Amino acid sequence: MTFSSQFKQLGKVALACGLATSLVACGGSSETAQSKEEAKKEIAAQKATKADFNLILNNAPEPTAIPVLLERSGAEFDATLLNKRESATSYTLTEASSALNFGVYISDIAYLSAFGKAQEAIDYFTTAKTLSDKLGISQAMGEDLSEKLEKSLSDKEAMLKVISASEGKVKQFLNTNSQYDVAALIVTGTTLEALHISLGLVHNAPADLPEAARDALLVDLMSSIAKQRSSIDAIVEILAPLQNGSDKAVEYAKSFKALQAEYDKLNFDEKLKDNKGGYQLKADDLKGISVIVEKLRTMTVSE
Repeated sequence: MTFSSQFKQLGKVALACGLATSLVACGGSSETAQSKEEAKKEIAAQKATKADFNLILNNAPEPTAIPVLLERSGAEFDATLLNKRESATSYTLTEASSALNFGVYISDIAYLSAFGKAQEAIDYFTTAKTLSDKLGISQAMGEDLSEKLEKSLSDKEAMLKVISASEGKVKQFLNTNSQYDVAALIVTGTTLEALHISLGLVHNAPADLPEAARDALLVDLMSSIAKQRSSIDAIVEILAPLQNGSDKAVEYAKSFKALQAEYDKLNFDEKLKDNKGGYQLKADDLKGISVIVEKLRTMTVSE
């Protein structure tokens, strides 16, 4: 049974009974009005479930939002924070690994694009396509996606729009085809990588900057991390329907709930307000968040 099988089972009875050209297949000529009514209810339940999943996925964070904030913070681009392109082939062994790391690469592509690294972004897209082919979503992304990215080489805003639109098409395609779990893990990988990059920029902030300049940079980066609380909340909700599914989904759900708890302890909003009168937030404040994110990220990209 594949990773998506539990969601492909949704509406199985409805498809067999309610959508067949003849109801005879579900009960022969003796089928009662009651069984017909049950078939109708199965169809309605399937439609409602798909609608609910689509609504949940629509709350997923935009893959380009955080990279744009990071670029505007004044932070320098750090290529060491990217996932290695040569690791992509190892992620094709399982559907879950392909989905998670496709999401990771989407964030990397957005990060490269936001910082004006257009050609590198296209190179990463070529790498990510290995995983999209594995997942069967390359066509959903658009056959002309590579061409659109190349045309946008000199316009990072256009590239970011192309990336966001493509990710939206993928989510819609997967949900329509009862592969909610794959879509959920893609956006989980995207969110995880955005956190990893943001935290990395904080911890790698140049120590030789004048104190005032370094503090100002860190405040902006901290603000970008604070804003990712809503992304974490969205992932917890997105993973909730998978709680009775694979061990992988359950593990990620627990980790993102733990991140919620760390954000609650840190009380970002109050501390960021205090920065008006003097720098209060330090990189060390992020230890609890960093431990969870880096453990999860290492597990994700090492498979």
